[in-house]
Amino acid sequence: MKPRLFVEQKLTAVVNKYRVYGAVDGERAQMVAFAQQKRFKFKEKLSFYPDESKAALAFTMRAEKVLDVHGRYFVEDAQGTPLGALRKSFRKSLLASSWEILDAEGAVVLGVTESNRTLAALRRYAGFIPFVGDLFELFLVFFRYHFDFIDASGAKVGKYVKTTLFRDHYTLLLTDEAAEAVDVRVLTAMCVGLDALQSR
Repeated sequence: MKPRLFVEQKLTAVVNKYRVYGAVDGERAQMVAFAQQKRFKFKEKLSFYPDESKAALAFTMRAEKVLDVHGRYFVEDAQGTPLGALRKSFRKSLLASSWEILDAEGAVVLGVTESNRTLAALRRYAGFIPFVGDLFELFLVFFRYHFDFIDASGAKVGKYVKTTLFRDHYTLLLTDEAAEAVDVRVLTAMCVGLDALQSR
């Protein structure tokens, strides 16, 4: 597996900003996308631009429906042409956040799921325990989120790892075959979505 994308989130009082960089020889290269998301607001659509000037639209990610637990998000180019989609796996997400990456025709290409099921369960249910839940939430802040990318055969073909403790910086690593199977813009939307759509 090789580094494919580097994602850096910057929190401000009003918006969350996402800078996505490509990779050359395993190192961070030039910016491939910039997006920003208003805080404390349901996100029906997220726009991506080539850079922070936002002079031209590159592609978008939009929700199929509002407040749909089986959430599907379409990724489209600047002209509205479908590039692929992201779909939340509701049942699997009861235990660990899980997604499917679809191609432009709607076929599932890759699955994405939280690596550590124990931490995933604690994040979901520890908060319901009076007093103890609050301590658990503080404790879990020091554990990083990691996601595995799985192909149709069930083989692990990639991972999305948080590389810093307090700042939200991530690296996407994929095999050559997995990287070639998905449009890089769809991969970019998935990486940002793993933070933006789950209030990471």
